Amino acid sequence: MATTYDLTPEELAEREGFRVVPTANSAKGHLPIRDEAALRNALAIADVPTLLMTYTQLSGDGGFLDRFAPHIRPQLQGGGAGIPADLSEELREALFALLTRDEPVSDAFPSHATIRRMMDVYVGEHVAEEFVPLLLEQSGLTGAQGVDITARKTPPKDFKVLVIGAGMTGIALGAKLAEAGYDYEIIERNDEVGGTWYHTRYPGLGVDTPSHFYSFSFELNADWTRWFSRGHQNHAYLLHCARKYGVRDRTTFRTEVVSAIWDADGSMWDVTVRSLDTGREETRRVNAVMSAIGFNNRPKDIDIPGHESFRGVSMHSAKWDGSVQLEGKRIAVVGTGASSMQISTTLANVASHLTVFQRSKHWVVPNPMLNGQVPEEVRWAMRHIPHYAQWWRLYTYWNASDGLYQNVVMDPDWHMPDVSVSQANEHMRQFLLSYIDQHLADRPDLKDKVTPDYPPGAKRLCLDAGWFDMLKQDNVELETSGIERIVENGIITRDGRLIELDVIIFATGYVLADMLAPMHIEGRDGKTIRQLWGHEDPRAHLGLTVPGFPNFFVLSGPNSVPQHGAGINILSEAQSNLAIGCLDLMLSHEGSTIEPRQAAFDAYNDRLDRQLDNMIWGHPRVKSYYQNSKGRLYLSSPWRIIDMWQLSRSPDPEHFSIGGTASSSGPAAVHGRPASGPDIAQARSA
Repeated sequence: MATTYDLTPEELAEREGFRVVPTANSAKGHLPIRDEAALRNALAIADVPTLLMTYTQLSGDGGFLDRFAPHIRPQLQGGGAGIPADLSEELREALFALLTRDEPVSDAFPSHATIRRMMDVYVGEHVAEEFVPLLLEQSGLTGAQGVDITARKTPPKDFKVLVIGAGMTGIALGAKLAEAGYDYEIIERNDEVGGTWYHTRYPGLGVDTPSHFYSFSFELNADWTRWFSRGHQNHAYLLHCARKYGVRDRTTFRTEVVSAIWDADGSMWDVTVRSLDTGREETRRVNAVMSAIGFNNRPKDIDIPGHESFRGVSMHSAKWDGSVQLEGKRIAVVGTGASSMQISTTLANVASHLTVFQRSKHWVVPNPMLNGQVPEEVRWAMRHIPHYAQWWRLYTYWNASDGLYQNVVMDPDWHMPDVSVSQANEHMRQFLLSYIDQHLADRPDLKDKVTPDYPPGAKRLCLDAGWFDMLKQDNVELETSGIERIVENGIITRDGRLIELDVIIFATGYVLADMLAPMHIEGRDGKTIRQLWGHEDPRAHLGLTVPGFPNFFVLSGPNSVPQHGAGINILSEAQSNLAIGCLDLMLSHEGSTIEPRQAAFDAYNDRLDRQLDNMIWGHPRVKSYYQNSKGRLYLSSPWRIIDMWQLSRSPDPEHFSIGGTASSSGPAAVHGRPASGPDIAQARSA
């Protein structure tokens, strides 16, 4: 198992045939298709509803829509499984003729009414009007909705932005800052871009968001080899994006931010950075600071008594040592969350014996595509059939986003609140219970050990990478008695047994609540972010900005993460857009500082707290990393993704104070819409 770690993530991806290849975004340059044999093969196995969308868009003929509509259902009800074979074949032939004909094919974008009808038919249910702009953007069918780049004021040449972190969010931010004309530098601790996908290397590492959505809407990839990509493929994709958009060239590697101190007289940030190689410190004087460090960057310290005494090999899952030979070893994995489920199902195949120490139970969700390969014929379709990849991404996003929101909102009148929070949530619980029954009917001992007693969704749901089947292997033991201490040759359980071990893997998560630590961030009047937040109670306006910290933006900040669906990629894009929009607003008023008004900040957080009280993540039966030590949900966003996205289109002027204007010597409100958060009634009815 050590040999693959001699290769870089990029080399690993290349060995598997993974590349970043542009999708066929238009008819121009792609039609007519001359490789008729390849086209026939692709049409034979490609997704039929997606082919229907490409045909309708390219032909301008909506005749097939009415014929297909009665046979297409929402994904959970079978999707397009009920489409008659003869109707599918008729569509394939019509599309083959269209794609191979010599006459030009129009690339005119469908009318709004046609797009609306196409979406409804495609996903098998009504798509409300509010979702249409988001779907058009995130599918890659159009650019960013509601953002007119040509109308932006050109930033002054000496205006400088410092970005902290070159992970997915930092790369998105860099690409969009350059697009908007801002001069920026990224400070990155690692020696390469990629963040989590660079520094995390454990075996089995993968994403639990579908590959064709877990990417940037402005850089779709046609050549994902897996429906759910592996970690090294994610890194190879991000490295491609960083190179293409010039982000890597503007990144200073192996350097950390020590402090950022606001100079009110100069309206500038003085940022001290330290080289990890030489220890030398330098100061950057910049107009704005944007933190893009995310939350999976500081592994938790091991708090189990005696762990220093272990004479074997021990490591945290986030600090994987690929040189360690694991074949034939007695291995323990501590933890049963998402990382453990990926690690354990991989190590069980090489260990002489694997003991998994369960600290809490997790609901496990089946997905037959989780380990599946994308057929070459489908990859060909995404590379060569215009708009196929864009529509497939739209479908993928739709089924992994706000349709899941109803599962995490508590119904105050629900009659069995201990185990579920609504009718929709109970339906999910029954489905997941039946999945446990299906896999563990012959192992009642395991069934009792793994069945949670809390509502599904209250903690992170884990996708089944073969977890239940692994637990039944002869060389695997699920240990639930708890850990008393670690000794030199193994682990002592709380009931007094010694489990002898060669290797201990700690899949115990990250330090999350102490956001921005250990950096010293000092804002207006010498107040630090730690004084404002404490160590575990971070708050921001729209999860991004903080009063008293001008021109400072915390991307992936407090209460910004949509825990019910989608991926960090849409949050990265949306918050990048909002942060840049704030700078644009400031410059358009000839100001030098921008920060949220205290009244807007307070009003937003008041509404936030009230809505969090309605969410499943605060259920009394659970304690998770979503909560701080006092039980407050500091990470989760209680809004629908569409609400978050709409708020990110442009900053509400009334929410912000702009300083340094010609008519003002201090911060002043710029009047506009009233200060408010997402409409709670709307969110609850979604």
